[in-house]
Amino acid sequence: MAYSKDIALKVRKIIDERREAAISGAEKRRSELHERFPEIQRIDDELAKTWIYIMEETSKGGDDLQDRIAEIKAENHRLRRQRGTILRINGFPEDYSDIKYSCQLCSDTGFDGEKMCSCMKKLLTIEGLRRAGISRLFETQRFDTFSLAYYSYDERAYQNMREVLAICREYADNFDEYTVENLLFCGNTGLGKTHLSTAIAEQVIEKGFDVCYNSAQNIIAEFEAERFNRNYAEKDPAALEKYFNCDLLIIDDLGTENSTQYTVGCIYNIINSRVVSGKPMIINTNLTHDEMRKRYTDRVASRLFGEFTVLLFVGKDIRFLKLED
Repeated sequence: MAYSKDIALKVRKIIDERREAAISGAEKRRSELHERFPEIQRIDDELAKTWIYIMEETSKGGDDLQDRIAEIKAENHRLRRQRGTILRINGFPEDYSDIKYSCQLCSDTGFDGEKMCSCMKKLLTIEGLRRAGISRLFETQRFDTFSLAYYSYDERAYQNMREVLAICREYADNFDEYTVENLLFCGNTGLGKTHLSTAIAEQVIEKGFDVCYNSAQNIIAEFEAERFNRNYAEKDPAALEKYFNCDLLIIDDLGTENSTQYTVGCIYNIINSRVVSGKPMIINTNLTHDEMRKRYTDRVASRLFGEFTVLLFVGKDIRFLKLED
């Protein structure tokens, strides 16, 4: 799948700016050398004519054409060596005025041959994480940093979390445009719910999908702002649409937002709309099934426990266990 248009445009701009900066920097250094060393300017002027000389000889033809071209190339090499010697003697590296691209694979074009360069993929991922709201979390919360060792004190907890981890990895590995499965992470604070949802988001974003990751509190705050501020939607028309249209929506800490008839309606609207349209979600909550029913009514609870694969997170608070290490 292609990255969203705004993310692709942002990254394209970054890469173009890198290339322009690299070329501009080289031109500035070259001008500096020409001003200080007239001999280098003379050499550069002569080197710039190399292809003109080759084209002139080619147009003349003749049996000795290759010999004449070889002589031009030999002179080119001699001038380059002379230039390098002048720079070294004066304390400059030989490549001082060369273009210093950020990426040597693609020369800051974004493409390595016909394939998208790894540097562009990385920028797309970073921008996707930033747009999803998890760029900071991604620094520490990935699949390769999730340790089952924190559950090893209890065999049942360990086996449960090993299965949860496997399901999450499989979900991220297999996520594509046909994915409709929803995941509901249930369990107390500090058991890895945010960690694994962040890990899934990172991998899904790397595939080029649009992920929106936010807490229930922040989502409700945006809906309330839109409700009570007429100008809110005009400032950012897509502010609320992202919760309904993104490829994967991750709601963190469901149950921590203020509970009112309006907020319950917002939560139901988001969940129901995405279920009906077949757009997947991951929801993290500390609430039990009964607490969910009391807080959100049966119609929300039935959606969550009927349309989501429920994963139970058990064990001791990992944050406290880390302090004991």
